[in-house]
Parts: sequence; C-alpha cells; structure tokens
Amino acid sequence: MDMNDLKRVNSLWEKIYPHLALQIMENYQRDFGMVLELGPFSGGISMALARLYPKLNITIADESPEVLKYLRQEISRSGLSKKIFVSKTNLNQLAFDSAQFDLAIFRGAFFFLHNEKYLLQEIFRVLKDGGIAFIGGGFGKDTPQVLIDEIADESRVLNDRLGRYRVSVLEFEEMVRKAGLLEHCTIEERGGLWLNIKK
Repeated sequence: MDMNDLKRVNSLWEKIYPHLALQIMENYQRDFGMVLELGPFSGGISMALARLYPKLNITIADESPEVLKYLRQEISRSGLSKKIFVSKTNLNQLAFDSAQFDLAIFRGAFFFLHNEKYLLQEIFRVLKDGGIAFIGGGFGKDTPQVLIDEIADESRVLNDRLGRYRVSVLEFEEMVRKAGLLEHCTIEERGGLWLNIKK
C-alpha cells in the first residue's frame, strides 16, 4: 500500500470514525473490555472509542512495520498513547492468545479477506466467549449523508488505488461458510457491508 494514499484515506475519514464507533458499541453494549482493531486502516475507530469509552483496553495490530510506525505517531499526536497499545501481527495467524478479546474490529477487511483464508477463524479464535467482532467496510448506518458526500468521491479513488477488492453479499456469505462460522454471524448491509460475529 502507498503510505501517502493510506494516510490521506485515514485523514478523510476522521469525521466518520466516531459514527462507526457508536455503531459498534450499539452491538457491544458494554463500556469496558479488551478491544482489538486490525489492519492498516486502524486507529480512527480506536481513538474515537478511547475518547468515548475510557475504560476500554485497546490494542491495534497490523503486519507492516511502516504502518505501525505511522499508527504510533497518530496515537501519540492524539494524546492517547497510554490508552492504545500497538502490536505487530500476521493477519493470517494472529499473535494473540485464544479468548483474549471482548471486541474485535477490522474496517477495510475486504482488502484482505480474499487472500488471508484463516483471518475470520483467527478473529473468532481470539474472541472470548460472549465476545463480538465487527468486520467489513463502509461509512456506517448512522453517518450523516452530508459527511459522506464530502469525502465519497476522493475516498473511492484512493481505495481503488490502494487495491480494494469488491465483495458481494453472496461472496461474503461463502467466506463465512468456508470459515465454518455461519451460525455465529449476521451480515449487515446498512451503511456498507459488515459482518457481526458473536462467540
């Protein structure tokens, strides 16, 4: 991924992330717990969560040293270094214990799901019993249209340049089936395409 394009996308989405954070918490229904956010598009949701729900213990993880350096800088700039931990992991074999997290988040997952065939199983593995995951992409169901309109065109161009892989609902369902997680999942199509996993 081109780091300049990645940084620009994350900057564009700054006003969107708090709305996605609230959508996630609507499903999570707790203000405490261990949270894992995965991938190069991490940071924005975690920083919004850290500000809104200070009792959350948040870890951000990705496999790129360059991305992790950038994320550490953004977290430090936001004054949240004591609230958010940054860790290196392979996305296909997460470097965390089983049943470690109450909540897992992966926005921008469609850049990776078609290549990382164990990613969904790994996310499920690291969830505690009763934990949930929120995986997929989109602006979120409650984000004001005026905010979407401000960034939609540029965001679309940047995401295509970054290598976005478009996934249909049927393809997504097939990924979930192959992962053996159908009975644990629901697919949400409002505000994008999102997978809710409950363990």
